[in-house]
Amino acid sequence: MVFEPYMKVLVTGGAGFVGSHLVDALVLRGDEVVVIDHYKREKLRFENPSAKVYKTSFGHESVKDIFLEERPDVVVHLAAQISVTASITDPIGDAETNIIESLRLLRTAEASSCKRFVFISSGGAIYGDHPVRPTPLLEDPYPLSPYGVAKFSFEHYLAGSSSRSVMKTMTLRLANVYGPRQQLKSTGEGNVMAVFLARMISGDPVVIFGDGSATRDCVYVRDVVDAIFAAIDSEKEGVVNIGTGIGTSVREIYNTIMEIHGEEHPFLCEPFRKGEVFHSVIDPSTGSNTLSWKANVKFRDGMQEMYEWFMKTFRDR
Repeated sequence: MVFEPYMKVLVTGGAGFVGSHLVDALVLRGDEVVVIDHYKREKLRFENPSAKVYKTSFGHESVKDIFLEERPDVVVHLAAQISVTASITDPIGDAETNIIESLRLLRTAEASSCKRFVFISSGGAIYGDHPVRPTPLLEDPYPLSPYGVAKFSFEHYLAGSSSRSVMKTMTLRLANVYGPRQQLKSTGEGNVMAVFLARMISGDPVVIFGDGSATRDCVYVRDVVDAIFAAIDSEKEGVVNIGTGIGTSVREIYNTIMEIHGEEHPFLCEPFRKGEVFHSVIDPSTGSNTLSWKANVKFRDGMQEMYEWFMKTFRDR
């Protein structure tokens, strides 16, 4: 007997870090999956052979034809200009990708038979150095970088779409995602864990900006995929925080990696960089209340998996 797919899901950035984990899980569930990914970054891509892949940018004019051909039920928009640093040096380029091209994608989804649009936003970049930690869901945050401003701006476009379209929408504001398949390349991708691991493999000293007391809410990629699943399947709309509510300092992250590694690696301290958030911890109660979701993977366990993948993949390269 041949079973029909549960639904057809289009994932932008579906061959990247979070996107590839999501695509693998959707395929395993029995969904029909379509991927849009430009494959341009200098890093590994992760392609599921059961997914249909279009190697193009989500802002390319050909995307309209892809929607006409595929008619997805759901869009999960993960692809973006991802570097906070790049957004500061080129805010116009950041806005062109993260606002204008995302808006074109949204309008294309509205014009198709798409039923749901899930947007992956950034809690850390949007909330900035908020004095309340864990930071609750805020309607009036103050982003510190153009990247955060662009993410927040598109959230408003998405909310406007819900008011004029039958397509339901949801935004997930993610904490700092980590796990296997995350890489560090010249594009600026990679959180502090990926940066530390890359420097260990290269033999360079680990660089800690400031005194190591800056904190991050580290949420494991498998937990994030579970949250996206819940958003796909939900009938609810709006904005949801996805994090652990636990702040882990940069020095604690370094110490955990050294413990897993089994030996010390040299580190240097440099001045804290402008535009970066010092403390970022997200209150996950909206994830629990709206999506019945919570983070389950402990940081030490997730870091062990990330370390093993990183060493296996890059040690001999």
